[in-house]
Amino acid sequence: MFALTHQIEGLSLFPLGMTLFPCGILSLNIFEPRYLSMIKRHYERGEPFGVVTLLEGSEVKLPEQANKLANFGTLAKIIEFQVMQPALYRIKCVGWRRFEIKERLSQLAGVERADVLLLPEDAPIAVSADLQDVANTLGQLIAQNQERGVKLNEFPFTQPFCLDEAGWVANRWAELLGLASEERVSLLVERDPALRLQRIKDLMDPTA
Repeated sequence: MFALTHQIEGLSLFPLGMTLFPCGILSLNIFEPRYLSMIKRHYERGEPFGVVTLLEGSEVKLPEQANKLANFGTLAKIIEFQVMQPALYRIKCVGWRRFEIKERLSQLAGVERADVLLLPEDAPIAVSADLQDVANTLGQLIAQNQERGVKLNEFPFTQPFCLDEAGWVANRWAELLGLASEERVSLLVERDPALRLQRIKDLMDPTA
């Protein structure tokens, strides 16, 4: 069983064009040979892997193309694992702890690796009155999707819905809004949940 410590050495990295936040849900089809054995190994050992935002390059490895990765990411825990075909896995992950890359290591079988430092978890800071409308709008969006028949396990984030916590609300909007990669990573590493939510409000209504 994986034991969480302050630092993780040799963490396997999975670069993606999106940004995973704590409590976010990530579904992936795994077909590249370099990731098939890595994902199976992490699932069998109960170990998380690291999701990092791809700032430049392609998710699928291309010859002679260098990828630029963000220096921060989120641990992903595999909660569902399906073998669709011998060379096709379907997995579902949940975002866990944020991390900072301290040192990039040499690749292992084509998989990026790094020594990482875990960032503190968000304190459960309440949504302030001046930001309540941002939380209310998210609550309305959730309710509308439930009325449309969207099941709880189909939402792109875990339950319970913590609409009274600034960090949780900010993270959900950061995933839902069509933000640039650099903006999403900047929000990911913002350590003050209240400030992160304020930034979300400013992005949603820049003229306010």
